[in-house]
Amino acid sequence: MQIQVIDQQQVDPQRLRSMFIVRALRALDRLAPGILKLVGRFRDLNGPKGGIDHACTIEVALRDGTRFRAEARAEQILTALDDALGRLVRRIDSARKRQIARRHSALLAFEGR
Repeated sequence: MQIQVIDQQQVDPQRLRSMFIVRALRALDRLAPGILKLVGRFRDLNGPKGGIDHACTIEVALRDGTRFRAEARAEQILTALDDALGRLVRRIDSARKRQIARRHSALLAFEGR
């Protein structure tokens, strides 16, 4: 699995990278064998003004060629990371469920002939 962290805030890039890797691997643990590439982007939208200004975008490319992307914003960077990871896992799970349902309905339609 290739992991890339892009930090446009330049706060503490090594710490942010290690936190991203730990949290991402924990959230995506059961999907890890199918992940080809994982990219995390972090931005501070308002600068030093404060507010809900930390954005985290996570992109994942799976071995079967599908790609998923999730973004979240929060006051704290780690909260934005956790929210984006949660959204990403839900999107991947939903897509997998739809794929299984399509296969199942196609199989039933084939058997009905």
